[in-house]
Amino acid sequence: MSPNSELLQYAGQDHVVLGVCIPGVVLLVAVAYLQWNPASRAHLNRVSFRLLLYALVANMVFGSLPFIPVQETSPTCSFKAFIDRTTFMFSVCMFFCMAINLVFVLVYGLNGNRLEKYYILGSLFLVGACNIPVWASGALGCVVLSLNSGDELRRELSWNAVYGTCWLRADERELQWLIGTKTVWLIIMTLLEVLSFVQILVFMVRTQLRIRRLRTDTGSGNLGRTDSESGIGTLRSSLPKSPIVRYRSMIIRIGLYPLLSCFLTFTSSFTDVYTIIHVDFTEYYNRLKILGMFTYTLRPLLYVLLAAVDPSFLRAIRALRPGEPSGGVQTKPWGLSMSMPGLPQDSSSASADSIVVEGTCKGPAGEESGQQRHAAKETGTDDEDEMQVASIARQI
Repeated sequence: MSPNSELLQYAGQDHVVLGVCIPGVVLLVAVAYLQWNPASRAHLNRVSFRLLLYALVANMVFGSLPFIPVQETSPTCSFKAFIDRTTFMFSVCMFFCMAINLVFVLVYGLNGNRLEKYYILGSLFLVGACNIPVWASGALGCVVLSLNSGDELRRELSWNAVYGTCWLRADERELQWLIGTKTVWLIIMTLLEVLSFVQILVFMVRTQLRIRRLRTDTGSGNLGRTDSESGIGTLRSSLPKSPIVRYRSMIIRIGLYPLLSCFLTFTSSFTDVYTIIHVDFTEYYNRLKILGMFTYTLRPLLYVLLAAVDPSFLRAIRALRPGEPSGGVQTKPWGLSMSMPGLPQDSSSASADSIVVEGTCKGPAGEESGQQRHAAKETGTDDEDEMQVASIARQI
């Protein structure tokens, strides 16, 4: 394949980038309206959704850079390459913070709202530490190559056709800058996202087993009495459902983010490193370049699709319909207080409730008194549980 034919293959790249950026702009406008509307504003008050918006804005800036014309020999070319790298890495950092925030809140009981500022400051520090030295050293700018050698000519045409001229300069340190300031950090964050997802799944399974043991212990301790005599029917009805059922939307969301990020990061990192090490006009080389181009180009669109199916965004849209509640998170207790660290109740306190009910349920009069006391206690803690659940929902 000749250089001219390859350039023709990438001639429509700007049109593709424009097509995938339009949905992101539409989504940001929709989020701005939902945030402005009092009926839907409370549903968007969640840490991970705000982090998702930060990542989406960074991706929109990243996707709009190809439309900014700059002269290859001007200082603006170096600055454009700097913005390109920083916006891309910042969006990856935001998705990494979303993954670890779920672990910090659900597993370790930390306050996600307080951690949000540290997520942003830490991401800005990492992005600056990885990109400012590269920019200050003059490693960013136009790919300047001599046209005397045929290999160098092919290198310039091929590189410019896919990634543009404003990038890492083609010299002996190009691969070192790429791996040390970008590839390694992206892979580390991606692996930690996957580990966070696995840790959340393990936590869910352990919580489910704990609830099953609680139900089994509650039933086995009252084999001599019926549910109506012991009040166990009331207690069983108040026990939380399986966490896998309760958190299914959250599990899907935290599963899609790291898996998608893992695929995009590893693919783009592999194509970047390979196209620097191996410079040849083979069919395999050209296909890898096309894959790398679409990996970077389609990233904003894929993140827009994830944001469009986010539970907070969907609840905010439903809140605009007449008759829908607009008071924020509307949900029943999930049983978080029975299993989440950092909350006032756990499984032992729930077992204590069953002991109180069993001890007071002796005879018809005792049964009525025990059930009344249990119902009164359950009613008295409903508001507190609702507040705890709503608070946790805003932190994840």
